[in-house]
Amino acid sequence: MEKLYMKSRQVIMIRSLLHYEYVRPHEFMEKLNISLRTVRMEIHEINNMVKSRGIMIRSSSAKGYFIVREERNEFNNFLNNMIKSLKSIEYPETLGERFLFTFTYLSFEKSPISIQNLADIMYVSKTVMIKTLNEIDEYIQNFRGLTLKRTKRGLYFQGKEKNIRHILSETLNYKTYGSILMHKTLKFQFGELYSELYEFLEKELPNILYKNKLILIDKSVEGFLLDTFIMIYRNKLGFSLNIEDKKEYPEVFNVIVNEIEKSLIKKDITISLEDRVFLKECLLTKRILYKSSVILEARKESIELTEEFLLLVDTKYNSNYINNIELKDMLTVHIDKMLYRLEQGHFEHNSSVKNAELLYKKETNMVNILNQLILDKYGYEIPEEEIGFIIYYLGAFAKRKIKAVIISDVGQSIAESMAKQINNYCGDRIEIIGSFSLNYIRQFGIDVDVIFTPIRLFNIYIPNKTKTVYINYVLQEDDIKRIQEFLINYDGGIDEN
Repeated sequence: MEKLYMKSRQVIMIRSLLHYEYVRPHEFMEKLNISLRTVRMEIHEINNMVKSRGIMIRSSSAKGYFIVREERNEFNNFLNNMIKSLKSIEYPETLGERFLFTFTYLSFEKSPISIQNLADIMYVSKTVMIKTLNEIDEYIQNFRGLTLKRTKRGLYFQGKEKNIRHILSETLNYKTYGSILMHKTLKFQFGELYSELYEFLEKELPNILYKNKLILIDKSVEGFLLDTFIMIYRNKLGFSLNIEDKKEYPEVFNVIVNEIEKSLIKKDITISLEDRVFLKECLLTKRILYKSSVILEARKESIELTEEFLLLVDTKYNSNYINNIELKDMLTVHIDKMLYRLEQGHFEHNSSVKNAELLYKKETNMVNILNQLILDKYGYEIPEEEIGFIIYYLGAFAKRKIKAVIISDVGQSIAESMAKQINNYCGDRIEIIGSFSLNYIRQFGIDVDVIFTPIRLFNIYIPNKTKTVYINYVLQEDDIKRIQEFLINYDGGIDEN
């Protein structure tokens, strides 16, 4: 086996050169997100490694870098040997990996570190590392209690120990997108031995939670595992946790933490009183499966906040959320846990809920009421991702259907056909109460939310709240799009002014 270790991107470069006859410098720059200077430096380093084998990467000013046919087998043998040596080392190969590796490394660094040293550790140029650090700096602006400090001695994370733990856990949980990237990040930071503890926690913690009927959603189980894992490793490295036990926790939390403590003794790991409080604080924020889990009582202030919010929504939007006990109970617990997250300086940032605003415009406007209440009462602004969860709650429990009529000038059979087509596409949102002629509407009027019609409406009074959607007798793709746009943008007939 070769004594030298290659950078993972050098493996990518050799693979590309073996796969293609020529590779231009800018192709390496785009693929690896590195500068031209770095491309040249990497080629130079590779050539130094293979010099003893009598082979080299050559360059053509017209066509780019290439490997001559006679040397391809030897390059392939060299590459295979190097890959074997790389299996024990993990280096960031993508933008996402570089972000995570750097973020995690800084979280466990006790002393300021220079940008150049950090770049060397991550096997990237200083320019690329500066860009990564700027991304991290922008990212942590979303959280409370953590800043990236830059000094003459270097840079480091500054913040309370518990905030760093919470934010690191949330970041690893929601930015790894699966076990492979999680494995790479933790292996880079802690080495191969990390997996023994991690796999132990993967087995023990879910069993303890399920045994005590605290049924968390999958992401919350993974998050609590990370909370515990990070706590243990930071304790090992001497990071001191200063946290007071001032809250009243559900009794099931005490039982769970007792069992975790006993379980960790099997691995010769002891936890402090501060650690116990930290784990219970973590559990306060974790989302549950309401119908399966043990009942968790929300704080009185969260109950009152939820009721105030729903009453304001019902008053403004003529809805009836306050009397939906199931929604109110679930939303109260969710808001309570969200407030705990915001108090701890972090939030759930699942990107999949960001589209909620596009699907539920009216509900988005409703949540703005809650955002203002929380801002006034606590000084927190609800992050976009947390808003998405509330929007989905309101959207899922929206009971009121949109009332509609069809105005047709060619008879009842065509109108009935149009109604059937509309119901096929959006029957759960729209209630078509009938079909009418234009003359009937002129004489008697109509009080509905929307009119569907293929004819031009004139000399007719239409209330301000009533929308008009023009469609064909036989629905075409454009008609369906117009109806869908109406549903997305429908505000319940509320005058926002």
